[in-house]
Amino acid sequence: NGETPFFLAVEGGHEECSKVLLAAGSDVNIPNKLNVSVLQIATQHGHTSLVNFLLSENVDLHQRMECKESPLHLAVINNHITVVNSLLGAQHDADILNQRQQTPLHVAADLGNVEMVETLLQAGCDLKIVDKQGRTALAVASRSSHSLVVDMLIKAERYYAWREEHGKSTQDPSAGTLTFKQDHSLGTRHIRMLLWNLAYHQLKVNEWQRLARSWDFTDDQIRAIEQQWSGNKSFREHGHRALLIWLHGALMTQPDPAKHLYKELVRAGFPELAEKIHQFKSKTDSSSKKCVVS
Repeated sequence: NGETPFFLAVEGGHEECSKVLLAAGSDVNIPNKLNVSVLQIATQHGHTSLVNFLLSENVDLHQRMECKESPLHLAVINNHITVVNSLLGAQHDADILNQRQQTPLHVAADLGNVEMVETLLQAGCDLKIVDKQGRTALAVASRSSHSLVVDMLIKAERYYAWREEHGKSTQDPSAGTLTFKQDHSLGTRHIRMLLWNLAYHQLKVNEWQRLARSWDFTDDQIRAIEQQWSGNKSFREHGHRALLIWLHGALMTQPDPAKHLYKELVRAGFPELAEKIHQFKSKTDSSSKKCVVS
């Protein structure tokens, strides 16, 4: 297929041999007869050190090849997260499209790869891009039944919408700690217990959607949540997920999310629920103090 010795060395992961051949005059950007570049073959095989070497030699990141996937797409497809980080660090276009007009984020969302989605979201991908079928990454994840990824994408959409609304002049509350993954930290255990109680014991059918809309969840976001799980009691799971998504933003912008929740429930027309939440919080706070004393 017209591979040069340099191409074969890269494909085989032979870094020292690749360096010798490049020093002897090999061209880092010459593809094979199938128009596959050395960077594409290195990323596909997950040769991280070779990818870093090629990047240091100013390899063309966005070389147009017949291979329908960019280096970043190939790294995502093959789950080479260290390679993804290297490419993003070298300013590879995070929103580059493949032949299906899908970004790397579309691909990661379709695969349900939580770590890959997290990495791409932190790189600031454009969440509004649609593929040939008119689907955003959120729609792709939703139809693939990847609920964890769906929730991450909604958190990201809401976070970046907040950033856009408040402008760059506002101090970013997530500085140094931005994550879109599910929260299991001890510091949020009590508020998460409170939200679980609200979703599974207080909210009735269709009430979580009403609450979500009061928090500016879009119709697409609500539909995406509803596409996972079904049945008469699925609204509890859906409501719980929406509440945890709300919490992601509240933790970054509110000093006391529980107190803020009380106010939000009253504002949305749920004063009785607000009072029940207040009572539940008082009860759990009291129990926690007793545990500390004992």
